[in-house]
Amino acid sequence: MRTSSKVHAVLAGGTSALMLLVAGLTLLPGSLPLPSPRFLALLSGVTLFPLMGWAFFRGLFGGFDRDLHRLAFRCLPGRPRLALVALIGAGVVLCAVDAATSDSRQDAEVRDGRYVVFETSGRRGTVEVDRREYEAVREGDQRGMTVIPGTALAAVALFVLVTGEVRRADDEAVEAAKAVSTTSAAPASGGTRS
Repeated sequence: MRTSSKVHAVLAGGTSALMLLVAGLTLLPGSLPLPSPRFLALLSGVTLFPLMGWAFFRGLFGGFDRDLHRLAFRCLPGRPRLALVALIGAGVVLCAVDAATSDSRQDAEVRDGRYVVFETSGRRGTVEVDRREYEAVREGDQRGMTVIPGTALAAVALFVLVTGEVRRADDEAVEAAKAVSTTSAAPASGGTRS
């Protein structure tokens, strides 16, 4: 596998692990000094779209054969494969938890020393809340901004490794074909005497 595939997978997988860790930390009781949801949205956009686009072009130029990719997935080393599948599984679980615990309030802010959130059901608009409700809404926003991009980046990392494995096998097949053609084209030694 080429080094560029490995670097791409490490970038996507590492960012995925960081985002899913932040999403998991929002489930702990109490408030933690985590980045704001807007910063997390910016981070996910800046990392997700370039890495996903790069992976798309790798897959586009590498061709796509589902059976070949399934075999390449089985040929990946065990630890990276297990780590990425575990990240995807953790992301799916965190998505389910986020969907189950979300409510109709979002976009928690502090305005003039008051805690406000945006209510999306019933009476739509800005509503003043207490600090505990503000922190709960803020943690939900943080979880929502990290769990989906984190899961997508884990899938991107796995796709890049599988595509890199397919390309490595193709390169080996081309080299083997070249070796066979050069040996068959070589003149036979010790020809016949007349």
